Amino acid sequence: MAAMDDAKSDLVNVLARLEAHWVVLEAELVEINKDITHCEQCVGKYGEYFTYPLQHLKELKRQKKGKMKDIIKAMESFNDNLIGGKKLVKALERDTPIGQAGMGFPQAPPG
Repeated sequence: MAAMDDAKSDLVNVLARLEAHWVVLEAELVEINKDITHCEQCVGKYGEYFTYPLQHLKELKRQKKGKMKDIIKAMESFNDNLIGGKKLVKALERDTPIGQAGMGFPQAPPG
């Protein structure tokens, strides 16, 4: 049972940390978008000197969005595993309801 509690704790911790990273990335993107707009105005006013910073900001935006996509993929994977687990539990309980099953988990063979 301790292993299940540890796994549950790990899962909750990972989900909470992913959510926290999402919030930070979202806030960073808001700032980057403002800076891109400002930098584009500077390119128009002052010329090509601001082209490199503008390109840097656009690359930074692309990287942040990539990290957000990775978070979405991880969350979808968690959801898919949860759905699969629920289906498995339902199938197992159809075959052997918990009240009829033994209480201990069998040990995996060594190796």
